[in-house]
Amino acid sequence: MQVLILTHNILVERPLVEKLQRLNIEVLSSAKLLTMLQTKQVPLEVLSFFDVLIVSETISDQELTIILEEVGEKFTIIRQTDRTPQKEEKMDWETKGVDEWLLEDETLSGLREKLAEKTLKESVYSIGFGMRPQPEEKEEEKRAIPLWNLTRSEREMLSTLISTKDAPISRNDLAVKIWGDSDSASHMTRLSTIIKHLRNKLKIDGVEYDVIRTNWGEGYQLSKVFFDHYIVDDRIMDEIKTGN
Repeated sequence: MQVLILTHNILVERPLVEKLQRLNIEVLSSAKLLTMLQTKQVPLEVLSFFDVLIVSETISDQELTIILEEVGEKFTIIRQTDRTPQKEEKMDWETKGVDEWLLEDETLSGLREKLAEKTLKESVYSIGFGMRPQPEEKEEEKRAIPLWNLTRSEREMLSTLISTKDAPISRNDLAVKIWGDSDSASHMTRLSTIIKHLRNKLKIDGVEYDVIRTNWGEGYQLSKVFFDHYIVDDRIMDEIKTGN
């Protein structure tokens, strides 16, 4: 699940970001995308990476109206607020496109259950919290990883990221996996280069979004997009490791 928080001040959103991350949810808090959205300068293809848009309480009702006019029918919209709106006010906003309300002091369990409840209430959504229905992706639609275009280091990097897909892996641990140590400054530099080249090659292969996420302070992790795009099984893992 991917969540975008639209806000005027990303520092204000830190508590909410931390709660979402504790639920293992990918989250981006952005003031830049808010400005671009309001001026109609951000392609909807970029926003379509996210399943849920949370509109911060730093955003006025007038700005919220503009956001809803632009994307209200395309995404699950959650409005963050310091109070639960009155029944009439709530119905008015829900008519405009607000799907859920999030109190600023929402507990972690409350946030979890609210997202889960939203998924269950809207049975037309795909599996996953608040995701709009997408064309069913069949296994045969996935493609083979372009191993022929990857260097040995890039294959080792990819193999490690696939094997640790459930959690970020630190730069030090990556270096140990690939070279056996993490003390060399040159290894740290090479890691960045390998990640950059691997991202570019997968992008050239047709992956629309960045498939290798950087979790600041934690390390690197493959995004769900990678596993939706490529076939990953034991045979493929053997091919990645051997290069055959």
